Amino acid sequence: MADLTFMRQAPLDHLALPAQARESLGDAGLGLGEIRFAGAVNLRARRDDMAARQALEGALGAALPGVGKTASAGAATLIGIGPDEWLAAGGEGPALAERLAAACQGHFAGITDVSENYCTLAISGPKARTVLAKGCPLDLHPAVFQPGDAAGTLVAKATVVLWALPDGGFRLLVRRSFAEYLYRWLEDAGREFGVAVVAG
Repeated sequence: MADLTFMRQAPLDHLALPAQARESLGDAGLGLGEIRFAGAVNLRARRDDMAARQALEGALGAALPGVGKTASAGAATLIGIGPDEWLAAGGEGPALAERLAAACQGHFAGITDVSENYCTLAISGPKARTVLAKGCPLDLHPAVFQPGDAAGTLVAKATVVLWALPDGGFRLLVRRSFAEYLYRWLEDAGREFGVAVVAG
């Protein structure tokens, strides 16, 4: 009998990035990597439904951030997508979605695990902002787009969610079907500064 076990693959596994990853950037100005199997859970709750919001916050252990802001919730980062919408990026998506759904029983809240729809890229290095600015319409100057800030935007015409980290790096969430295209674009855009594959 054939073995029909589901062999789960991350969007960029065919590029064998973990085998190329360095521990440090060295002389490279840009670090690129994939965070394999990072969870992504979409959350919805009306602005005037404080009970639903409090149920979400209680289960997350963190306050829901405002639009364009992030907050830490354990292994996940909460991203304010809109006035009544958030994304919990990172951690175990299915387990988080199940836990939130249980906590919100009886409340009017939307919780959808979208982990398999996305790829999460890690971007770091002293030239990270410069490279992103080549294809992103946002003002990415550090005085404007600061650690903890987030935005739904375009990078090289691909729709993404981008957020800035305290260490100067970035995370970029892109649809799985655009993952290789965007990774290759970033790799090419950073070539003049030197590119290192880093562990996600």
